[in-house]
Amino acid sequence: MNCSKAKVLMSAAIDGELNLKEEFELTRHLDECPECRSYFQDAKKTKIIIRERIVRVKAPQNLVESIVRMTNITAT
Repeated sequence: MNCSKAKVLMSAAIDGELNLKEEFELTRHLDECPECRSYFQDAKKTKIIIRERIVRVKAPQNLVESIVRMTNITAT
């Protein structure tokens, strides 16, 4: 695996979205490539920080219903 392909797979790896083959290949590449390993560690830290700082807000029920109605109208 080259560095370009590894970088494409890193985000999916952090989210647990790789299949076993992709995970194995990425892990092997990271074991051999210090630059990608550092990049991957930084990406994981960034995702953790983002997840910790996201403020989740529950949408008001009338907004949800309005969106559902609009979606139903445009779907017909």
